[in-house]
Amino acid sequence: MLDGLLDGYTRSLLIFAGINVIAAYSFYAPFKTGQVSLGQAGFMAVGAYASAVLTQKFGMPFAVALIFGGVVAGSIGVVVGFPALRIKGIYLLLLTLGFAEIISVIALSWDYVGGAQGFRNISFNPFTLEYVIGVIVVLLVFFARLERSSLGRAMDSIHQDETAAEVMGIDVVRIKLLAFGFGAGIAGLAGALYAHHATYMDSTTFSIMLAVEILMFVVVGGGSTYWGPLFGAAVLNAIPEFLRALREWLELVPVEWTNFYPVNRAYDFLHDFLDFENAKRLIAFGVILIVMMILRPDGLLTRDSLRWLRLPRWKVRHA
Repeated sequence: MLDGLLDGYTRSLLIFAGINVIAAYSFYAPFKTGQVSLGQAGFMAVGAYASAVLTQKFGMPFAVALIFGGVVAGSIGVVVGFPALRIKGIYLLLLTLGFAEIISVIALSWDYVGGAQGFRNISFNPFTLEYVIGVIVVLLVFFARLERSSLGRAMDSIHQDETAAEVMGIDVVRIKLLAFGFGAGIAGLAGALYAHHATYMDSTTFSIMLAVEILMFVVVGGGSTYWGPLFGAAVLNAIPEFLRALREWLELVPVEWTNFYPVNRAYDFLHDFLDFENAKRLIAFGVILIVMMILRPDGLLTRDSLRWLRLPRWKVRHA
């Protein structure tokens, strides 16, 4: 549908940005009940491999494989969620991180999915962008309705004080398990969409650094409102493109303008730093995270900021 409007580069850029938005919501779902997980990259891998096996090995259509990837990841999320119910804080981070590493080792050693050579020749889906947009719209509608529901208020109360919520009669175990499994299912959808656009993946594709990036999307955007993951992922995905454009602009500056000290040193440093790839990207993200923790620990979007923007009442979580 959008083929005639977008070039290949822009389309790919929007697809990967949209997948990051979906992945951010996979973190937001359990975080709404106070669970901080670094295993979302592992659940993405589960969804990606499950859907790729279904399309490549069994010839199933992408729509079926997409749902299958989400269901498999969600089911495994529920299994992982049972031991996660008993632990909190840094121990939960370690458990979910360990799960992600287990998935990575399985992908590396299992020859059925390519092993060390990676999973190749995954069927390409030409309508991935449309699927990505559709999934994001569904998630926005779902979380908007969740905000106004009794389940959403119960999840908020668990996040704020789990013991008090249990005293009030809220089924803490069931709701936390539901949130964890639902977040894993969303991550599985993101992984399936990624696999059928990239058409190749290996054990390093869904690494711990991806899990940290997913965490950052919510931390930067704000975890107190469902608009936060969308906004955070959009901002952090736009930064590299903005810096690349700035680097191209610097290359247009006449040489004679930068031919004297100390302007030439500053120009060379800035030009090299704006080559925003790999390690430099992670360094910049680390700096952004530190600054956010100091200046905006609640993220760029909060309940108060949404009220200040005077958005429609249904978009704001009631205090």
